[in-house]
Amino acid sequence: MDIGLNPFLVVFYFLYVFLVLSAVIHMLYQRRSPQNLMAWLLTLLLLPYLGVFLYLIFGSRKLLYKRNKPNITIPSKTDETAIIPAENRLARQIDELLIADQIASTTHHNRIELCGDSCQSFECFMQALQDARYSIHLETYIFELDQTGRRILRALIAKAREGVQVRLLLDAVGSFALYRRPKALQDLIEAGGRVAFFQPVFKNFFNSQVNLRNHRKIYLFDDSLGFTGGMNLSNDYFGTEEDKPKNDRWKDLLFRMHGPVLSHYHIVFNEDWFYTTEEKLPLPKESVPAERPGQLIQTIPSGPDIHKEALFESLLQGLYAAQREIVIVSPYFIPDGSIMTALLIAIKRGVKVVLVSPEKSDHIVFDLGRSSYLREFSEAGGDIHFFAGKMLHAKLIFIDRQAMLFGTANLDYRSLFINHELANWVYDTALIEQTANWVEALIRGSRPYQLSSSRGRRLLENLTRIFAPIL
Repeated sequence: MDIGLNPFLVVFYFLYVFLVLSAVIHMLYQRRSPQNLMAWLLTLLLLPYLGVFLYLIFGSRKLLYKRNKPNITIPSKTDETAIIPAENRLARQIDELLIADQIASTTHHNRIELCGDSCQSFECFMQALQDARYSIHLETYIFELDQTGRRILRALIAKAREGVQVRLLLDAVGSFALYRRPKALQDLIEAGGRVAFFQPVFKNFFNSQVNLRNHRKIYLFDDSLGFTGGMNLSNDYFGTEEDKPKNDRWKDLLFRMHGPVLSHYHIVFNEDWFYTTEEKLPLPKESVPAERPGQLIQTIPSGPDIHKEALFESLLQGLYAAQREIVIVSPYFIPDGSIMTALLIAIKRGVKVVLVSPEKSDHIVFDLGRSSYLREFSEAGGDIHFFAGKMLHAKLIFIDRQAMLFGTANLDYRSLFINHELANWVYDTALIEQTANWVEALIRGSRPYQLSSSRGRRLLENLTRIFAPIL
């Protein structure tokens, strides 16, 4: 009996094979990590066609993007390396890495200050906004028109009417509510302000760029003052005491900056703004140095518009340089294999390694994805504290209380290899000690991680680890 093949099924099958092979070749060309490669392979094989669709939308990193957004380069203006103290070996090593990656971003004579709690951070931010005379450039992932957002918007409208140049750059996914209904910002535009959405969702949905989000927080006022950290512009992060939610705000940090470091922040903002709007902005005059000797800071933009993986490389350098203690504060903990190996080796070397993370984050899928990493970290001797309050969103890494990494990047694959991020290494003892005290207060409000002895739980953790690198 002759059993014929359905032509439709044959075409369906060979098209699927072609698409899977094309995706695999694309991944191999990008030289992805083995974990990420295997996770996507399983997704492609276990979810026919749907896996291909997910890869087209969420799987692309730098390859196709290079055709659209040029690399950001930060030129060196002086021989900064020559004035890095000889005893600060880590700063010199990271400086060499940055120069090799075309990011000569070490600056001196800065003043970096920690804004304490959410109310103080908001007061500092609003005071800077009120005092701005020439320009206000804000770039953020989330801007919500809640109590805090409306206060900021009203102040921006007032400054725009005064003739101050107001530019607001929002991520289209992070600020999706405003992206869908931009009329809420019409008063700002009519007052003379400019608003733009980075990577518009509907424009980029099928061109492999919708996955490349802008997670940077750059808040610049004139040429002399800037803020950065993990805080977005919403009441979840900062605001007035009277607007504080009943169950408190998210725990996060904002850093205020003066000095030459701001020139690098202006470069990054101008490049992101030009990519989004095609408006070329002039760079401001070099910021007046803070009181000497001031603070050394190394600013590291990261993402598809950076030549190499400078942030990732500098983080590895810091972890391997640690001799006594590594303290990590991160809302999500799904480290790349190289980062995890560096942490486990540090523990074996006798370094005390501490992780502070939320008991429950705002994304259950990330909580599931981190489980096996937490177990491995704990079984190796790592010290884990689960913050028991509302969501912990701060991003900090301390190396021996001599170096501190802060900024917008989480300790996960998306932040280190996909998103547009911005981080900073600082080496100022007083600032590090002040921030470390803030972390110690977090730990006092935390509970220790408890290993589950359930075999079913261990199996589930290992299963989620398979797909964790694509989260």
